[in-house]
Amino acid sequence: KYYLNGGDSLISPFLTTGVVASILAMIATTWITKFWDKIKMFRYTQIITFILSALMYFSVGRENLVLAFAFYFLINFFCDMQMPVFWSSIAEAVDYGEKKTGLRVSGLAFGGILFFQKFGMGIAGGILGFLLSHFGYQADVEQSARSLTGIALMMTLIPALFHLAVGLLMKKYLINNEYYRDIQLALAQKQA
Repeated sequence: KYYLNGGDSLISPFLTTGVVASILAMIATTWITKFWDKIKMFRYTQIITFILSALMYFSVGRENLVLAFAFYFLINFFCDMQMPVFWSSIAEAVDYGEKKTGLRVSGLAFGGILFFQKFGMGIAGGILGFLLSHFGYQADVEQSARSLTGIALMMTLIPALFHLAVGLLMKKYLINNEYYRDIQLALAQKQA
């Protein structure tokens, strides 16, 4: 609306582009994980999202509407490819825990994740408000150069750093496809 000088008429097409990219990402993930390790895919898509977000910040100017849409599509596509893997990894971690401890805590695991997602959204809303205020954002008026820079940072570089952190942290996640098959086999033998 502000950064690309598109006004309110730009919001709906921009958001629709993101939703379409997300839907296609879910479909692509289902296909890709049949042939490639899902944890590697998760890690690499986060790093690709980091790179695309940084590139968007440095290459999309206020007049680059088509380029902004292209980057927004690609960022949403690669970012959301991890979603199915994220949710399946919770179930895999529950199975891993059952193998190690003999206790199955799926309700606690999924409930804990949902609680902390909601908690994180609340904190993120507060941080967003703080950042908008810090950069001098004023609703429905012409934005200053400082507030436009802040908007661009909040859409690109700031989330990019979190994607990079998640991509690097996923190197520590040890339940890959092969290891999970071993866990399932061990649990099946234990139940038999």
